[in-house]
Amino acid sequence: MKTKSRKTKDIVDLVQPAVRGLAAYHIDETSVRVKLDAMENPFLLPDSIGKEIGKAAQRALINRYPDPSAKKLKQAIARYWKMDPARMLLGNGSDELIQAVILAFGGPVVAPSPSFAMYEITALALSQKVVTVPLTNEFGLDADAVIKAAKRSKAKVIFLACPNNPTGNRFSDAAVRKVLEKVDAAVVIDEAYVSFSGKTFLPFLKMHRNMIILRTLSKIGLAGLRIGVLTASKEIIGELNKIRLPYNINTLSQAAGLVALKHASTLNKQISLLISERRKLYNALLRTPGVTPFPTETNFILMWIERDATKVFQALKKRGILVKNLDQPGPLKGCLRVTIGTPAENKEFLKTLKQIL
Repeated sequence: MKTKSRKTKDIVDLVQPAVRGLAAYHIDETSVRVKLDAMENPFLLPDSIGKEIGKAAQRALINRYPDPSAKKLKQAIARYWKMDPARMLLGNGSDELIQAVILAFGGPVVAPSPSFAMYEITALALSQKVVTVPLTNEFGLDADAVIKAAKRSKAKVIFLACPNNPTGNRFSDAAVRKVLEKVDAAVVIDEAYVSFSGKTFLPFLKMHRNMIILRTLSKIGLAGLRIGVLTASKEIIGELNKIRLPYNINTLSQAAGLVALKHASTLNKQISLLISERRKLYNALLRTPGVTPFPTETNFILMWIERDATKVFQALKKRGILVKNLDQPGPLKGCLRVTIGTPAENKEFLKTLKQIL
């Protein structure tokens, strides 16, 4: 006797529609000689500090769960950036903290465009509506348009990357504070590149109860540790702590971060060198025919290429130099983004770019 086989549903059909409709965040994993696509600090720590980190890793109790609130690391970061550790939360990179904010507040979410892609990707993955507001022609923040969009959509969260990725510029204090004062929403100011701008909204934190500031150790030379930093009012921290994943900062990252921050002067020297190299590379690009670099307060430069930017990107890649290709229809059409590398890397990139052009 034959039995009827029950037709099973494709397992992918069970995935939430919001997730099925997403495109994964693209990371180019091509092995290249000069990697200038990911806004990383190109400098290794000195061997002496590396050995110190190695010893700390050997002593780490990896058979035990890590300190759940990463108290010592939090205190070290608080000293480095002059923050109140009682008003801080650490995350597995800023990405986890972005997710935590959206989980806690919900949506709709408002963000400028173009800006850091993970604001929109994370919100959509959590089935939240996203409203994007175009930047001005000079990549400035249109505060009135953001306020209008937030009120019309009844937004719960607004993300403002300051300085902004991928444009490199920092929004004006007046525009950001206008948004803070006029909306009934959590305003997340992402200061991932604060070390390269030297300007911060941290002094305004106690004046605006709806302000949340994000930072990261990634851009100062510790990207591999995946440590994001959030500071806000104690009330907001209390709510976010309810949904923070337990033991989210692993033992080895805590140990290595503590050692690295003991040598903050070394990190700061590297940052100063990158700022100096940024100025040199920007000025050189200004003098390069067919290239228009945009002003920047980050560790990267956005540039418009007069000829086919994608072909230039591919030609650089073929010669072992990887930059970020942003050449898509819209305000970034014809644009590439280059991370500031070592003096030798910057020289090679510039020489190769000129040869291609």
